[in-house]
Amino acid sequence: MILHIDFNSYFASVEQQANPRLRGKPVGVTGGDRIKRTVLGAASVEAKQFGVKTGMQIWEAKKLCPNIILVPGDSDKYLATTTRFLNILKDYSPYLEVFSIDEAFLEIESSSVTTAQEIKKRIRQEVGEWMRCSIGISYNKLMAKLAGSLQKPDGLVVIPDQEAAIQVLDKQELDEICGIGPRIKKRLFSLGVCNFKQLRAAPLEALLASFKSYGQILYNMARGLDYSPIIPFYEKGEVKSVGHRHTIDYDTADPEEIYQILLKLCELVAVRLRTKNLVGKTVYCWYREALKSRHVASTHAGYGFEGGGMQTTIQYTNNGLEIFRAAWGIFREIWEKGEIRMIGGSVSNLKPLTPQNLSLLPEITRQEVILKIMDKINNKYGEFTLKRGILLGSTYMSRKPNPFLADRRFKL
Repeated sequence: MILHIDFNSYFASVEQQANPRLRGKPVGVTGGDRIKRTVLGAASVEAKQFGVKTGMQIWEAKKLCPNIILVPGDSDKYLATTTRFLNILKDYSPYLEVFSIDEAFLEIESSSVTTAQEIKKRIRQEVGEWMRCSIGISYNKLMAKLAGSLQKPDGLVVIPDQEAAIQVLDKQELDEICGIGPRIKKRLFSLGVCNFKQLRAAPLEALLASFKSYGQILYNMARGLDYSPIIPFYEKGEVKSVGHRHTIDYDTADPEEIYQILLKLCELVAVRLRTKNLVGKTVYCWYREALKSRHVASTHAGYGFEGGGMQTTIQYTNNGLEIFRAAWGIFREIWEKGEIRMIGGSVSNLKPLTPQNLSLLPEITRQEVILKIMDKINNKYGEFTLKRGILLGSTYMSRKPNPFLADRRFKL
């Protein structure tokens, strides 16, 4: 069985654990020094009782809850807490997948309910008495995550088999499951698919025609099927892909702004590739919409975000401009001209850079030499000290610490 362990109101709970004076009070965690202009990165259980939601504008939160206490985020504190949490899970199985800063999947063979209860107890004892988590147990990751969402806070729900999963699915809205957001839900509605019963009745051919390869995933979801494996933390040592994402402080549909942000992201990806002496050929670009109708907060780019994403294949490279050209082409194809809040790009299908990978064309060889010089200068004097002329004067995407660890990784 698979356990999905998800902390409740994680960032706010960590702050309440660290400061007993905040316990039992409505707390909102902000992005640091932009309190008047940012959104809430997290809301405590008490704040949520007033209707405050993660991802809400701060002025909205204050209107709903005038007594809300705003606390700046502290990434070091969250990282230390997560490390303690993951060290507990490692004691139960080597098949531990870190899904985000505050949630993980764990595959076990022993009594799942007994193990889940023990994990909850140890979290209170070893991580903090104010820390609570919801645990979902099921036969695959998709259903375990759904089970964990059914009872919050501090829940424990089991979906034992596919028959039970279908019964649970038929009681849920389409967008209650990870992987179906407002845009996909709207497209399903336009096809006359308004619930999971109707989704199961939809022919696979029709779903493939409307959603391409994602149609197969939707077909499986409606049946409680998910074949994605647990990816143990110790298998993530080998770099499979290199990527960067950026959360914009406001909603934007300005092509010039998006262009420069994506270019910077691709340059950062390229620097990391060159640092690791790698080249890659598969470029992936995605964006997340600025959803006005509902408050959505997620740090995951690859699983269940609402927006769009696509990949393409190019020649092996670690040149930021070449990566950007591919990523920008993808973005222009998938962007629906609406306002966005987050954008990201990555390069996969990697292999070590060898003399055989190096170009024999004089112009490309010259670029490779220039990039090496640029990396050396930027390593010494700071990121983007030396940059492409098109980025001169750009103030977009200033690199400030992200208190919610959106741009950081941690190792066990």
